[in-house]
Amino acid sequence: MIKIIFHEDSDSVDVKLAVQEYQKIWDTEGSKIVSAWEDKTGLKFRETFINAIILEGRGQSHPLCFRASLTSDAKKATLVHEMGHRILRKRIKLPEFNSLENHKNLDLCFYDVLTELYGKTFADLTVESESKHALYKDAWDWALSFSKDERQKKFRDLLG
Repeated sequence: MIKIIFHEDSDSVDVKLAVQEYQKIWDTEGSKIVSAWEDKTGLKFRETFINAIILEGRGQSHPLCFRASLTSDAKKATLVHEMGHRILRKRIKLPEFNSLENHKNLDLCFYDVLTELYGKTFADLTVESESKHALYKDAWDWALSFSKDERQKKFRDLLG
């Protein structure tokens, strides 16, 4: 199991409740999140310990940061999303790295990970929410244009 400790970015904005909520999500669901990613990708996480920063800004996987003001479901989805980036980092062979390609590759597995963890309705709502951003919409449209079996094959092909 990966240990994640969530911290406030600073004392300029009170995010203590968000820190507690993210920590609770990880403590109760982290092992299932790790197992789902490892099962769907055939990969293992390389890390055993991560510090995560909670802030009122954009989330990202490196360093691991999360927006404080998300809903509880959005916190779960974002946590699963960013952990997906962490398991895939430097493992997919691409001629060049860019954010669209990165998210296309993530989404080949992300939908199935979300479905396994929280059900199809949750996965569909996450796709709908993320698709409000053009780059994510393009990535989702591409990944979901394939069947589950086709997504799995495409993903295996990326691993080389």
